[in-house]
Amino acid sequence: MNNELRIKEGKLENTKFSWFSHTSYFILHTSSQRGFTLLFAVLIGSLLFSVGIAIAHLSLKEIVLSSAGKESEKAFFAADTGTECALYWDRREGIFPNTAGGSPPSLRCAGADITAESVIAIQGGAATTFTVPPSGSPCAEVIVYKTDTTIIESRGRSECGTGVNPARVERALRVRY
Repeated sequence: MNNELRIKEGKLENTKFSWFSHTSYFILHTSSQRGFTLLFAVLIGSLLFSVGIAIAHLSLKEIVLSSAGKESEKAFFAADTGTECALYWDRREGIFPNTAGGSPPSLRCAGADITAESVIAIQGGAATTFTVPPSGSPCAEVIVYKTDTTIIESRGRSECGTGVNPARVERALRVRY
């Protein structure tokens, strides 16, 4: 009776093997095949989990990179605004002094009235410093050096504040004429 097949309620049975009927044919599963199926399922599950973790890691890096690009763009356009403002007021109005002394000039940039923060003496001329806009974010710190040539240096920041922010980005433009 070891290898005999018995028919019980329309199904084949064997003491060594387990038979499962499916429509018109029988599938034989031994106990070692059942263990292999479980191992195979665990391996496939682990593989899919690893792929999912890798995709999540790449997505996170892409989000950080796009955020840095956005902050860089803000800083660049703030620097550009500061440069254009200084160029306008120097070329059109000539308000930046060649020598230190007197009151700092007043100007209007980006819809805000601005008074220069300082005018200091440098070798052969003066340097005027102001911030566009005076408060808010993003902003640009602009320095206009007036000697025999004019140098406008504008440092745009994506966030203006005194605290430490690792996501803050700074971009600078320099114009010489």
